[in-house]
Amino acid sequence: MKVYRICERKNGELLTLFHGINGSRKLPKGEWVTAVIKTVRDGSRKRAKAYQSGFHTLADLEETRKFTKRFTANRDLVIVECEIGGKIWKKEHSPANILLAEKIKINKIVEKVNI
Repeated sequence: MKVYRICERKNGELLTLFHGINGSRKLPKGEWVTAVIKTVRDGSRKRAKAYQSGFHTLADLEETRKFTKRFTANRDLVIVECEIGGKIWKKEHSPANILLAEKIKINKIVEKVNI
């Protein structure tokens, strides 16, 4: 399934925005990567809802562009096209249509995000 994701770009490498995989935030292009599925929270423990982690993606490029407006920190962010596989589920408490996936393969950078 073709989807989109926001990644940080640093020294020519693509990185996850927050949670890493086995101690690394690096996401290689053209290779399938498997997420470590565990219970996580976004934000503070008191108010944040727990959910099962996975690779965060959006099915629509325009919605991904709109989602980038949430980021204000000065980082080099890009939208990437990817494929997802394995178990796929919706992030129920998100106001956006986030799909979480067990597996991901980054195909290409679509565009730079302007913050």
